Amino acid sequence: MSSRTPPLALTPGRIAPPFRLPSAQGPDAALEDYRGRRNVIVWFTKGLACPFCRRQMVQLAQAYPQIRGLETEILEIAPTMPERARLYARRFPLPFPYLCDPDHGAARAWGLDVRPHSATKFLRVPDHPSEGTAFDGIAPSPGEWNELLVDDDTGFFVLDRSGMVRYAHAGSYYSRAWKIPTNEEVLTELRRLAR
Repeated sequence: MSSRTPPLALTPGRIAPPFRLPSAQGPDAALEDYRGRRNVIVWFTKGLACPFCRRQMVQLAQAYPQIRGLETEILEIAPTMPERARLYARRFPLPFPYLCDPDHGAARAWGLDVRPHSATKFLRVPDHPSEGTAFDGIAPSPGEWNELLVDDDTGFFVLDRSGMVRYAHAGSYYSRAWKIPTNEEVLTELRRLAR
């Protein structure tokens, strides 16, 4: 995988900034909880209100047993309020921790930015009624609309056990080029850490 990062985003070779965030599935979680014990994938997303992010969550959930087998945990971080995240987590159980960063504090510490953006970039009308809506039956709450209508950077980072960034891919959420790595790319990167 090649690392593509904006100038301010965290880059490979740097120690990742710490965080402690509320989890949708239980108590707070901190990056330090994994230091020395496991590799960590830190994935900044728009969250469960975003249909595109949910598709990516399914992708990673499919590879989760293999990722765990390579002594790695996934921490998804979204700007969701904890109470809303808990509601989503009851409806859509995830195998990995879903952490809440509603003030974007952790995202900004990792060099990810938030910019105003037009709603037309996010909302789309299906070409055919059989396609359903963009939200697949989960309408965002009024407070979540504000988050969905900004262009916050998203990032996918692989850290080794020492907390050093080994892979970084970050950029504007609405960039047509932004996608998380494929599961095979993720597994290949994690196998490199196992050597």
